[in-house]
Amino acid sequence: MADSFPLLYRRPRLLASIVFLLCLALSTQVVWNLEQNHRHNLRADMENIAQNHAFLLRDSLRQALTLNYSMATLVRLSQGQTTAFEAVARDMLPYYDSVSHISLSPNGVISQVYPLEGNEKSVGFNQLADSAQNKEALRARDSGQMTLTGPVNLVQGGTGVVARLPIMVDEQGSSRFWGFGNVIIRVNRLLETANIQQLNSQGMAYKLWRTNPFDNNQEVIAVNAPEHLHDPVHKSFDVPNGEWTLSMAPISGWVNWWRLTSEIMLALVLSGLLGYQTFLMAKLQRRKINLQTAVEEQTRELLNARAQLQATLDAIPDLLFEISADGVIHNFHTHRPELLLLQPEAFLGKKINDVVPARISALIYSTMEETSQQGFASGKYYSLQLADGRHEFELSAACKAVSPGAHKHFVMISRDITERRLAEEELRVAATAFEAREGMMITDPDGVILRVNKAFSEITGYSAEEVIGQNPRLLNSGHHEPEFYANIWHTIIHEGSWKGEIWNRRRSGEIYPEWLTITAVKNGCDQITHYVSTLTDITERKENEARINNLAFFDPLTQLPNRRLLQDRLEHAIAASERKNTLGALLFIDLDDFKTLNDNRGHHIGDLLLVAVANRLRMAVRAQDTVARLGGDEFLVVLEDLDSNHDHAAAIAQQIAETILESLNAHYTLEGQDYFSTPSIGISLFGDRLVHIDELLKQADQAMYHAKAAGRNTWRFFDPEMQEHTAQRFALQHEIREALQLQQFQLFYQPQVDHTGAIVGAEALIRWFHPQRGMVSPLEFIPIAEESGLILPLGNWIVEEACQQLVRWSQNPTTARLVIAINVSARQFQQQQFVMQLLSILQRTGANPRYLKLELTESMLVHNQQDIIAKMDELKNHGIKFSLDDFGTGYSSLSYLKRLPISELKIDKSFVNDILTDSNDAAIARMIIRLAQSMELRVIAEGVETQTQRDWLEAEGCVHYQGYYFGKPVAAADFPL
Repeated sequence: MADSFPLLYRRPRLLASIVFLLCLALSTQVVWNLEQNHRHNLRADMENIAQNHAFLLRDSLRQALTLNYSMATLVRLSQGQTTAFEAVARDMLPYYDSVSHISLSPNGVISQVYPLEGNEKSVGFNQLADSAQNKEALRARDSGQMTLTGPVNLVQGGTGVVARLPIMVDEQGSSRFWGFGNVIIRVNRLLETANIQQLNSQGMAYKLWRTNPFDNNQEVIAVNAPEHLHDPVHKSFDVPNGEWTLSMAPISGWVNWWRLTSEIMLALVLSGLLGYQTFLMAKLQRRKINLQTAVEEQTRELLNARAQLQATLDAIPDLLFEISADGVIHNFHTHRPELLLLQPEAFLGKKINDVVPARISALIYSTMEETSQQGFASGKYYSLQLADGRHEFELSAACKAVSPGAHKHFVMISRDITERRLAEEELRVAATAFEAREGMMITDPDGVILRVNKAFSEITGYSAEEVIGQNPRLLNSGHHEPEFYANIWHTIIHEGSWKGEIWNRRRSGEIYPEWLTITAVKNGCDQITHYVSTLTDITERKENEARINNLAFFDPLTQLPNRRLLQDRLEHAIAASERKNTLGALLFIDLDDFKTLNDNRGHHIGDLLLVAVANRLRMAVRAQDTVARLGGDEFLVVLEDLDSNHDHAAAIAQQIAETILESLNAHYTLEGQDYFSTPSIGISLFGDRLVHIDELLKQADQAMYHAKAAGRNTWRFFDPEMQEHTAQRFALQHEIREALQLQQFQLFYQPQVDHTGAIVGAEALIRWFHPQRGMVSPLEFIPIAEESGLILPLGNWIVEEACQQLVRWSQNPTTARLVIAINVSARQFQQQQFVMQLLSILQRTGANPRYLKLELTESMLVHNQQDIIAKMDELKNHGIKFSLDDFGTGYSSLSYLKRLPISELKIDKSFVNDILTDSNDAAIARMIIRLAQSMELRVIAEGVETQTQRDWLEAEGCVHYQGYYFGKPVAAADFPL
């Protein structure tokens, strides 16, 4: 019976608690549903009340606003004459209780007010010029629609709203803005007409508000008990120029706490009563079951005791004799008759000294005497020669209870310990070997540790007392999966032993590698009796191996795989793609402008950035992908097993590339300073065609350069056209070097004029006259020069040539004051020696620095602003001017603009082109001119091609121009003087 009800009646308190909790949960759900229904009904009632009052407010407001339309009709019918205003207002105003006063504002200036008393100060007020009201007034005038403004504080006291209606009069067949009709409505009277005040007596909190159409801020018109407006209902209605909202909530809140508390207490009482009743029933049933179980158990124990006694006798493998005090053998028991000297019928009933040698019989008698005195005896040993050899025996004895007056009887057990003696000798030998340098551990078949040696304690940190009786699992490091240990035990069971490398945990928590050998010890029945383990700490060996492996296969700075390991993994990835018929991808990542960081902030900062990039790359890719450092600021990512479909594989590679871009675009904090870096990524797929690793690397590298050519901070896939483009690019680099040596470059000069048309300077523009290709566009060779570094010698040539031209012009009074502007690349300006080189050229050529102007683009000012500003300040101190080129197309941050020592802003021609047709371009150009004027900077517009463009710019305040309308770029000899 007890087994039938183990869970119901063994723990009555638990059962009662479960019943209590179930009842409480059900009651809670019922209470919750009741409260939700009540809250829903209360909100529905509140919404109806809010809707009724909102409609009353809307109707009252509309009635008051009709007065404005009447005033507008009066003005239009009288063609703007308002002599009848006061009479009409006097007749109509009494019918509008909520209206405080009305007024007329010809051209936005209030001229007539009724009633005038108390409103004298408003006469002459210009609504269009007042900063507080002109937004609403202008909105009403421009839209032709009535606007409703408020709340406002009235001169007579209290709060009101102003309805402003623009009045248009007909004049010569067209409509003309005459002015405004104004109606001022008292809020308190408006609330009275809508019966809002009665909400106070009904215990309701309310708020009447509107959203300001200009700043979207909430403006409160009327409110009571705002602290009680929790989760209110809202009813909105349209008004001129916006929307009013009436929000309402009960002051006492949405929940009746007295009712809720009583419902909860009732639920608790009912649940407690049911739980207590269950507890009493369970205890009664358990007591009944316990009584039945006790009777059955006692009966079973009696039967088991008898059976156990017989089983114990049958299980004893030793010789068992019953001998009386006079030495007579009365009974015996054994399962090993080969240990008897005689057959049982030959010694039963006979004295012991008649059947065994005298020395043994003497031992038996002395044992019986000791047993008689102490009640038991043990530890008596003798040897006996039997048919199969000499055997060692251990004798023990105990007194047997007999009837009073009878001879004492003794139960004597003779145990064959021959094998034990041999084992003890072997153990003594093994004990010496046990304390060797290798750690040793012995467990029983269940894995319980029986013994460990000193070396084990030295290796693991556990003393013998701490581990004996424990399971070797206490050494588990968690480094291996369960399958690893399952394979170990499978090998031990089937092969008898296992040896190999394993990671375990010391007592200190340190995880370490060890060489472990486990051997199963079996008895004669082929049963495992023990497991013997030997273990050796191989930490030092592993560290040496890891150190050698790390030096051979990993980058020492970032700990990423180096080129050697990458090649191995890439070979594996290509082979796996061919075997699985799937595609992979190789991503070639190069950090943009990394050399600038190294040159300006030092190589240790560059190393910090490389480490940070490596960490972000690890986080951005999948677990099966490989991130490697090729060298410098170049990284490679091998993406494996993307997809069998080419388009799908490309999409996955693109997604990962975009993830990398996003990760690497985040700011870096290097030694307390923020730094931004962007990557260019080239992508080459593999697996759909046979390709050598070197060729794959070359393809990804070419794709990366196309990403740089596309503006950097982006990715590009490799396609065969890239190879041709790359070849052309390298050929063009070679031709640029030859052109510098052969002096194929020439500077052209485009005039810069003022508003009178007088030439005040020129911009120096480089031209390349190729002997075979003719004129080569700067758009074609300048980007190649930037990427290859040839921009540095080319830029120095431009500076020197421009300075020499300044010297030549200085000898002619007509051109002596002309300023030459030259464009300086970011790479050129960021050189540490740029200032020194430029000053050296000026000194060598003799050019006047006051007539040299350097044009810088906004993009070059994003990074290393402190260094750039310092260089500009130093050059400015020598008289050199600076112009900010292409202003408005790039970074355009006023925070750096105010710090730069520039003297001129240059409006980009992309704004000038459509300045007459595109309002946005016109607005930007106008903003640049205003900004320059406010900062006392000169402004010049480039790309001016028509007279109308020039006139528009002059009208806006720009008086310096450059463009084809004034002259194309020409050689110095053809420059107009």
